[in-house]
Amino acid sequence: MARHKMEFGTCRLCGKETELSFEHVPPRVAFNRKTTYLSVKFEDFIKIDNPLEQQYKGKKKQGGIGYNSLCKNCNSFLGSNYVNSYTKWAIVGKELLGKGKFQYVEYRALKQEPLRLLKQILSMFLAINKEWYLESYPEISEFVKNPKSNILPDRYRIFTYLKSEGNIRYNHHAVIYKPNLGGAVNCCEIAFAPYGYVLLFDYYKNLTLLNEITHFKNYSIDEEVDLEMGMFKLDTHGQFPLDYRNKEQFASDIKKGIKAKNERLKDKDQ
Repeated sequence: MARHKMEFGTCRLCGKETELSFEHVPPRVAFNRKTTYLSVKFEDFIKIDNPLEQQYKGKKKQGGIGYNSLCKNCNSFLGSNYVNSYTKWAIVGKELLGKGKFQYVEYRALKQEPLRLLKQILSMFLAINKEWYLESYPEISEFVKNPKSNILPDRYRIFTYLKSEGNIRYNHHAVIYKPNLGGAVNCCEIAFAPYGYVLLFDYYKNLTLLNEITHFKNYSIDEEVDLEMGMFKLDTHGQFPLDYRNKEQFASDIKKGIKAKNERLKDKDQ
């Protein structure tokens, strides 16, 4: 079992300056116990023209993906209040992905706890972002810290999908330009099988491929229900949020991009 060192900093949930424990994202018991992954610097990532054919330079790590972002008390708080609910949800997704090839599926997730689940998902977004997040979006941490709270402003919307082929994604807060979504989009994304999650800010249009679960905030904390769900299974070959091109389309777009780049360089040299 990998050992993770403590670090000093600001807890992303309570805001205290203290030693920070290692928070698995998603929780260790939700298939993130022995995850092996490559940690790549952004400057190395952007140098690669074709990620499908070229290898990234980075450090190989194991023992689960996570961040030193929560104090011991907050880490324990999440474990006691929300992690079991999230694990039940993750097991359903894992079973669905094991059923073979499909693009869209409708199913019933039995005995789920929507409010606890939503709070755990939002705690994961807190964990992957920096200290400024707590100050800039205090409503998120207040919602997570109080198990009984149903107060989450409408400016925050949470979506999910079944994560299929492609890379793991941990996209910190960013503003990206997506013409197909109407322009600039303020968002974060976590994609770790069996699910991907997107947190959107001040975006009020529909997303056809993603399943919105913001309404989970309206359940009571001890409410256990069977959820009627319909989800697309999406690929995450790219490393930027809200990109769900399949492998063939992703490869085709890469080749077009490389060709355009070479033509620009050729024109510049002439």
